[in-house]
Amino acid sequence: MKGIMKTKKIWLVITIIVCLVIVSFVGYIVYVRYFKQQDLPVISNIIKKVANVPKETSVLNGAEVEKTDAERRPIAVMVENHPDSRPQSGLSDASLVYEAITEGGITRFMAVYGPNVPKKVGPVRSARTYYIDWLQEYSALYAHVGGNLDALKKIKSLNIYDLDQFGIGDKAYWRLPQAGKAIEQTMYTSLEKLYEAAKQKNWSLKISPVRELKYLAGGDLNQETKTQSIKIDFSSESYRVDWEYDSAKNLYNRSMAQKPHADAVTGKQITASNIVIQSVSRREAITEINEQGWAMDTIGSGKAWVVRNGVAVEATWKKTDQTSRTLFYDEAGAEIKFVPGVIWYEIVPPDVFNTIKL
Repeated sequence: MKGIMKTKKIWLVITIIVCLVIVSFVGYIVYVRYFKQQDLPVISNIIKKVANVPKETSVLNGAEVEKTDAERRPIAVMVENHPDSRPQSGLSDASLVYEAITEGGITRFMAVYGPNVPKKVGPVRSARTYYIDWLQEYSALYAHVGGNLDALKKIKSLNIYDLDQFGIGDKAYWRLPQAGKAIEQTMYTSLEKLYEAAKQKNWSLKISPVRELKYLAGGDLNQETKTQSIKIDFSSESYRVDWEYDSAKNLYNRSMAQKPHADAVTGKQITASNIVIQSVSRREAITEINEQGWAMDTIGSGKAWVVRNGVAVEATWKKTDQTSRTLFYDEAGAEIKFVPGVIWYEIVPPDVFNTIKL
């Protein structure tokens, strides 16, 4: 009799546990379906991993991504960096970022996207001539809001795949007016909308052939590295850039004006796997309508530092023409290898470059 009672108790416990599991599962599904839509991409990513979605190396930065993402044509977006525009949206999703001075001491970003398609990027700003030379390395579509006259002429003469806000308007751009922000700091875009606009122009959304960089294999990484700090004084304290090496993650954390530089969408500090500090000569350039700006010698060669894996390598950069990719060589003349992942290009004039000590 006692044995029968004991068996009944065991089955009762099992039944209760099963019911709790079922209720919990159903409750979670309801929670995800109706109350936490933002978690659906996480579930989607898990399903993709289980399904063994084909992977491929991105020609932009060597990162391993889904094959369909690797084949997507890049889009280069001009992003504002005035202190009032921070934090920016979408920078952490870029595969490559170029940072250079536009007017005065103000820097601006050109973020190059491909595998990632963020729904919000900005504030979007105007074009400049030297960024066009860099985006041509990837045959990228170009997203911007107008530009200096010389830049607009260059876009037209070179038949750049132009996604100027002045031309496509609210098909891909929108304003987000905010207190304390000037009107030029309120324009945003979406990569999905930009690709749709390009599709409507019958442009190919497939990536064109791109010269790939060389990358370090996992076994090449030096695990006994020391913390690497990088300080770049572009102009004033507002445009001081610091990168701090995190050896545990093999990433560099970015700060601006001595504060962590965060992405407005994620709230997380921006990171990169590789920092390139490239010395590029410049000269004042005034357009036909008296716009003040800079012209930069992006084609040719010059000094550089390639910083990755906790190590700074003294380098020489070379770019043979507008469409060829800028390559970096060590003192022995060997092409420098990068860590697969985000590459951040810090473009500085020679006088700033000579103040950098690594």
